[in-house]
Amino acid sequence: MNTTPEHLHLALNHLPFLGAAFALIPLGLAFLTNNKTAALAGLICAVIAGWATPFVMATGEAAYERYEEGPIAQFLDPQAETSLEEHEHRAEAWSKVMYVSAVVATISLALLLWKPAWVRAVTVPAAVLCAASLLSGIWIAESGGPIRRPDFRGAQAGAASAPELPKLKAKKKQKDHDEEKEHDTD
Repeated sequence: MNTTPEHLHLALNHLPFLGAAFALIPLGLAFLTNNKTAALAGLICAVIAGWATPFVMATGEAAYERYEEGPIAQFLDPQAETSLEEHEHRAEAWSKVMYVSAVVATISLALLLWKPAWVRAVTVPAAVLCAASLLSGIWIAESGGPIRRPDFRGAQAGAASAPELPKLKAKKKQKDHDEEKEHDTD
């Protein structure tokens, strides 16, 4: 099995913000019912989601380096670089919210274990930051989808790249055919 940084990034990239979204449900229930078990469930989910962020960032950076070195550039259309740059910029700027969420959720979890009566006091900051992580994750992901999906780029960009797709597919097919011929002659 040949797992590349871009495959790992695609597998992990939803965990921080979707985990934050899932954490909001038990955190909200904990706040409303003052239930320690719900608070623990929400905080554990928030901690896992938040601390997944460094792994997502590392795999994204490694995938971008492979793009710059060339191995994956051949699989992307010409407009993908613009999407890559935007995605990297957003991730670097907005992932900080997820890091703060991870730290606050970890502190909140420790406080809840220390003082179980503080259910409402620890769920509020964690829930607010989980909501912020969800929104920032959506903002980051919105720029990541168009890297491989020209149809996600909107009407103007999608219309510009749509006519090029058959040419790119034909070019790739010709390259594959040439490589196959070369392999057969060896």
